[in-house]
Amino acid sequence: MKGSVNKSELIALLNLMDDPDPEIFSKVEHKVVEIGAPALPYIENAYNNSEDDLSSKRLETLSRKIKLDKTITAIQQWQELPEQNLIEACIILAKYHYPKLDHSHIKDQIERLKKDVWLELNEEFTALEKINILNHVFFEIYNFKGNKTNINQPQNSLIIDLLEQKQGNSVILSILYLEIAQSMEIPVYSVNLPENFILAYQENTHLHTNNNQALFYINPFNQGVIFSRQDINTFITQLDLPSNEEYYKPCSKQTTLKRLMNELLQSYELSGDYTKSQELKTMINRLYST
Repeated sequence: MKGSVNKSELIALLNLMDDPDPEIFSKVEHKVVEIGAPALPYIENAYNNSEDDLSSKRLETLSRKIKLDKTITAIQQWQELPEQNLIEACIILAKYHYPKLDHSHIKDQIERLKKDVWLELNEEFTALEKINILNHVFFEIYNFKGNKTNINQPQNSLIIDLLEQKQGNSVILSILYLEIAQSMEIPVYSVNLPENFILAYQENTHLHTNNNQALFYINPFNQGVIFSRQDINTFITQLDLPSNEEYYKPCSKQTTLKRLMNELLQSYELSGDYTKSQELKTMINRLYST
């Protein structure tokens, strides 16, 4: 049963890791994976004490499978929340990449950023004035920027690296920006534009009505520059893409997370990390199969 563990039984199962019979290993693997996350400390201990290459390889595979399941389950639970915070989903992804990550450090940094924005804001400010304040704090005080040099490294998609290195790709920058804005009740939403990821300032809460348009757009990857619908038209024309209303209107947080995961997947593929790229494919397929 997932979540429960009989210590002696689990140790006995792990002692069978060097059994040459694939059928026996398959049954053992199934039982250990069923136990789930509580088995991980025992697997790690067995791995550290293993003197057999076959056992070590199998234990590593077991550990990866359980950690992948744990990540998928955590995101599924996030998906079911009535109010979704993208930072929480980003922390789950970061912990997949860095299993020993202390997420309290991430939250502390974000709370400081929120406080610094809040101190600068005034309810009487116009939409543009509010975004100018956000841009000032985000890009001038904290020095966040798009990573235009090492664009394919996985760290570009991870919230902890964005906070520590102050640079990332267009999706992770937009996520941090919009969550800070929304926490201040500034109506900023993500837009799933190809080859970039942008934000819309849209005051109408009925986001998906046909007659509702954004007041303006924001490009966090380019220091928060503000632009118009016509600028998106020009961009789409340059890319030789067919017109699509999805390029102009806010997308869901589910879509935003999927875009981030696809960016991370592409980075793993381009960096030659076959194992993690296959795991990300599995994750995306299981989370977005319908």
